[in-house]
Amino acid sequence: MKDIALADPVARAAYDDAEDEWKLRELLLTARETAKLSQTELAKRLDIAPSNINRIERAPLNTNIKTILKYLNACNAKIDMNLSTL
Repeated sequence: MKDIALADPVARAAYDDAEDEWKLRELLLTARETAKLSQTELAKRLDIAPSNINRIERAPLNTNIKTILKYLNACNAKIDMNLSTL
């Protein structure tokens, strides 16, 4: 069933976007939890409202890369970037 649904290019693109967002969300949460920071503590480090941390974690693909990098830096983490072809 999944293969049939993903044969449609529009459905496939939506699935890939959701998968990418899920991976980035997990990366951010893991970084914060490894740093043993609450959303409030992380927000203080970034000098932003805790609600912004919630927004970043809920929809990381709607967040610019500079903010993602600041978030990770505040968690004493960094992202390992590699380029691969599709």
